[in-house]
Amino acid sequence: MIQRKQTIYLFFAGLVTLVLLLIPFGRLYTDVAGFQYTAFAVRDITPDKTFILSTIGNALLLITTSALSFITIFMYKNRKLQLKLISINMLVILAAIFTIMIVYPRFIFPENADLKGAVISYNYTFLICFVSALGIYLAKKAIVRDEAIVRSADRLR
Repeated sequence: MIQRKQTIYLFFAGLVTLVLLLIPFGRLYTDVAGFQYTAFAVRDITPDKTFILSTIGNALLLITTSALSFITIFMYKNRKLQLKLISINMLVILAAIFTIMIVYPRFIFPENADLKGAVISYNYTFLICFVSALGIYLAKKAIVRDEAIVRSADRLR
């Protein structure tokens, strides 16, 4: 289990999405104030960190993709189930990227009076999400390669 490449890829992808939960996605600036955009909420930058808007949907998607990555590691005896879970995980991480980058900034932030006309300055959020998605993709390729090796060995018997 540990010596397989896909285990390392999945562990890395799960770890990266957990880190993404802890760091801010970026900052939003309006004419009046600045805000910090995280996985759980949008908060005022001032020291009291006033709560402005909940972004719990982002957090749930990131927690789901991280959990799926770690669960998939332990499904090493059933490669077909592993492939299905990885496909689901890829859809979830793509949905997370979509909601972080497009849904919240374009549709939800403009509806909030405090965030109307906000300009977003992202940190390295897209790059970090891309690295996680890349790890999941590489794990899928490695599992498919393992499955092909097992099938070829079965044909020789």
